[in-house]
Amino acid sequence: MQRFSSPAAASILARPCSILSRTLPLASPAFQHPLRLFSSSLSPRSTATPSAPSPSSKSSSTPNTGTLTWNEFLKYRTYRRGFQIGSMVVSGVVGLGVGWGFFATVPIDPTQMIFGFDPLMVLGAGLFAFTGLSALCGPLLGNLVFKYIVLGSKRIPFTEKEDLFLQHVIRNRVDPSYQSFANPVPDYYGEKITSLHGYRRWLRNCAAYRKKRDEFLKVN
Repeated sequence: MQRFSSPAAASILARPCSILSRTLPLASPAFQHPLRLFSSSLSPRSTATPSAPSPSSKSSSTPNTGTLTWNEFLKYRTYRRGFQIGSMVVSGVVGLGVGWGFFATVPIDPTQMIFGFDPLMVLGAGLFAFTGLSALCGPLLGNLVFKYIVLGSKRIPFTEKEDLFLQHVIRNRVDPSYQSFANPVPDYYGEKITSLHGYRRWLRNCAAYRKKRDEFLKVN
């Protein structure tokens, strides 16, 4: 190899090596492994975007606040009717007690008529009316207790299923204008349906009613 006699030429050749050593130290892993340096620089950048969460994962993460099967709906419907009847009885008894306590303190003059009637008859009618009004307010209170305490989070699906159920009842119930002692109307409002088996029996009874009605119309 030819030696450089001039120090200026040697310094010119050594300058790129010093610049390379400053920009890329010898101890760096990229300098010790050149293939890793070129492979990292030539590898394509990842252009994948983060995938959005699927609806199934989102729905599984949120709690299920209330779903009702038809059997559960019909069972709750029976409970609601029991709540309404029970609250009507309780409110009627309470109204009777309150009315009795009020009318017992009213002074009565047997010689003075009230609207042309005997005072005892008027007070008795007032007590009866107050008891009846209290009994009529009972189902409203029972319905509120059932809706907000018993149902809770299932209140909305219960209302939706009740709308569908009433639509089915209206669509499949019979015409009561042809009823008779031998062919009575099978539960016109569907109040006695307490299960899917009961609903199917109600449909069969409606079909039997229509069959008897058609036979009667053919004869006449």
